[in-house]
Amino acid sequence: MATALANPYVPRDERKMDDAVILLEETGYPISKSTLERQCRKHGVPLTRRNRANWVSWTAVLKVHAAWVDSRDDLP
Repeated sequence: MATALANPYVPRDERKMDDAVILLEETGYPISKSTLERQCRKHGVPLTRRNRANWVSWTAVLKVHAAWVDSRDDLP
C-alpha cells in the first residue's frame, strides 16, 4: 500500500494562485494572475504546482503584492 508523505517544507498558509488573486481584488489594488506569478518569481517566492494549479504562501503573496503596489504608486 502506498503512503502519502507530507512535505515538511510546505508553508501552512499555502493558497491557490487563483484564490490569492481573488482575495487581492478586495484590497483595491487588483493584480492579474500572470503579473502575480511574475512578481513571485522575481522576488524568489516558490510556486508549487499541484493538480494543474500553482500554490503559493499567502504571507509571501502579501509581501510581494505590497512591494508591487509600492512600486506603482506615486506617493510623495
